[in-house]
Amino acid sequence: MAGKTPDTDDEHPQFHVGDHVHDREQDRDAPLVVVATPAARADEYQCNDAATVAEYNEDYPADDRVVEAVFARRTTVDIDRVQRYAYPRSRLQLETSVHDQAEGED
Repeated sequence: MAGKTPDTDDEHPQFHVGDHVHDREQDRDAPLVVVATPAARADEYQCNDAATVAEYNEDYPADDRVVEAVFARRTTVDIDRVQRYAYPRSRLQLETSVHDQAEGED
């Protein structure tokens, strides 16, 4: 499977910084923007209060990779100053990819 890693599949494609994603559990109009894809698993990634992403998301696999995203608005000037949220990969759904998915595949 070219372009896929062990933690991605057709239902959960790999995300890239800049992709617009949707939280499967929230009915928000504004999509999230991916700002980081750390190598950490949900059971390894600690939030500000020392709880892990897996502890906050018990309905998702603890070994999911973490995706950091923001609720950016058209008026957002500095993306680094916007609150980041960490999610397990399978909780998010791709809305719009800003990268050519075939790019780099031979």
